Amino acid sequence: MDKLAYHLNKKKKPAKTAGKFLYYYPCSEEDNPNVWYGPKSFIVIEVSETEWEALFELDRLEYNDTHKYQRHTYRFPDKDEEELTPKQQERRIDKSIPFNVLVDEQIDFEILLKNLPQQSRKILQAMAGGNTQMDAAEMLDVTQSYISSAIKKANRQTDDYIFRTGTRDEIVWHCWNRFVDNGEMPYFIDVELEYVLHKLFKDLLPFTHWFYSIGELFRYILTFYLFDNDKMDDEIAEYLKTASAEDKTHYEDYYGDQPPIVGAVYLRLCKEMNRRQESGMLDSNKLYNNIFEAVEKIAKRLKVSVEDFLIKRFYPFIAKWRNRRARQFYRAYTGKNLPK
Repeated sequence: MDKLAYHLNKKKKPAKTAGKFLYYYPCSEEDNPNVWYGPKSFIVIEVSETEWEALFELDRLEYNDTHKYQRHTYRFPDKDEEELTPKQQERRIDKSIPFNVLVDEQIDFEILLKNLPQQSRKILQAMAGGNTQMDAAEMLDVTQSYISSAIKKANRQTDDYIFRTGTRDEIVWHCWNRFVDNGEMPYFIDVELEYVLHKLFKDLLPFTHWFYSIGELFRYILTFYLFDNDKMDDEIAEYLKTASAEDKTHYEDYYGDQPPIVGAVYLRLCKEMNRRQESGMLDSNKLYNNIFEAVEKIAKRLKVSVEDFLIKRFYPFIAKWRNRRARQFYRAYTGKNLPK
């Protein structure tokens, strides 16, 4: 199974003909390919939605069987890991992100570069592999401020590309990775999500026992927030029609006067928690333990107590970040500065 072909087909790209979709079939030069991605060549045809679903299901089964066999029998080839950037290799070693996700990111990055203007492409290539802005500036013989400005522009182009062509998982991972790297999400999604989390705060505690990390929990919340918004009114109405009197009262007390998106995210989290419970999964304190251990390590390194670290360092940092993003959000949508 060709990885690139699988991930290209996974995007379900619409063809020029209405109601048709593109299907990528890997081939050699002798087969007269009509599309190339770097050294790889493909025959691309237009198929109906029914045909696409049948073909992609076969691809999916083959792809999953191949990966399952590889995982259970031998380690991934060194040449694949060497194709990752140093930063990605660190994440692979740390086991914080599955290998196949890193490969997907690299494939998407390479495709993205082909769709960006030449200057933006040079900037992103110079920044790849964990290079600093100063490193990139030296490589391109420009100033660091120029690199900083160009990165912001390239990031906007990247966001537009991912949101226009990416799958749900790709969009969610893109937002999360951008947040981890820069403390921000595209289109101020982090500011909007912070509002939703604030309204959900009293109910978040039970959910945390069913997720193994903050990242997993937040990516689920992000998915529930970004997609299927056209279905949320029906979901809320159906829940209120079938919920027990106690659950219905709880919902109306906490979310009855909130925007529907807040209530919909709450209900979707409840549904996911129940699904995990019914599948036999057990709740856990792992998320809390991981957070506490991380805070303890940081406090120890700074030679302060955990309480002092939280009160004097962490909380002020979060408040400063929230205020800065709120000001940027207000200015972006009103053209004015946020009143003090």
